[in-house]
Amino acid sequence: MQSKTSAMSRPPRRPSARERMAAERAARQRGARRRRLLIALGSVTAVVVTAATLITVSLTRTPAHLTASESAAPVAVVKQVTTVPSSLLTQVNPGRVATPLHSVAASGPPLTAGGKPVIEFVSEESCPFCAAERWPLTVALSHFGNWSQLGVTKSAATDIFPNTATLSYRAAQYHSSQLSLHTTELTDNAGHTLQSPTTLDRQLIGQYDVPPYVNSADQSGAVPFLDIGNRYILAGAQFDPQVLAGLSATQIAAQLRDPSSPVAQAIDGSANVIIAAINHVLHDQGGQG
Repeated sequence: MQSKTSAMSRPPRRPSARERMAAERAARQRGARRRRLLIALGSVTAVVVTAATLITVSLTRTPAHLTASESAAPVAVVKQVTTVPSSLLTQVNPGRVATPLHSVAASGPPLTAGGKPVIEFVSEESCPFCAAERWPLTVALSHFGNWSQLGVTKSAATDIFPNTATLSYRAAQYHSSQLSLHTTELTDNAGHTLQSPTTLDRQLIGQYDVPPYVNSADQSGAVPFLDIGNRYILAGAQFDPQVLAGLSATQIAAQLRDPSSPVAQAIDGSANVIIAAINHVLHDQGGQG
């Protein structure tokens, strides 16, 4: 009886690095297969640019249904995530990069809408890698515009890195005089279809969510997918979601101003990469004008 009690109280064995890598590859492949299916079945939505989008870009289409898995982000979380100063970002020593941002060899002006470079982000609320990457993307874009109506949610409880706390873009709005942002949340955190991919989503995924921007053909369609003006591509998360394990959205946001924190090193370091890429695209855009 004593040995049984000891066994029950023993903490679970931490997976080895090899096991974590294998699980991550499997999760990416599941995400790619699921995403290809969603894109194949989703309705085609035309990309319409109106005069109103010169000031405000709506980030969502009406979801088929809502779930209790997403709620409005606390005011304190939004403030902490959207006001990380540049001076602090430059102090952060980035952690190990899991997936790099790839540059695209292209001539001519970058992809634009309403005269502004397009930032395209396709993800799933159920995906832990998407959960991780939303943090630095939100921090980075805050340096070029303003967010409103951000949500909070967690990745799926049944996937690798379960219940990773994250922000949600399903009802968010982004206001910028410099960038045109479009996001699609393909599923909620239970894996149910949420938003349909647009024509532009399909076009960019078919062109850039493939090798050499992903490691192999079986990872094509990997989530998350980030396109910065057709100049930089990210298919995956820049850092390991394990960094966020066991933390709430409030706890994650509270660490973003501590350069010694592994959370800040992962999120702020990744945000710096995105900011540099956007600045490069904006510089090219200005040169074209």
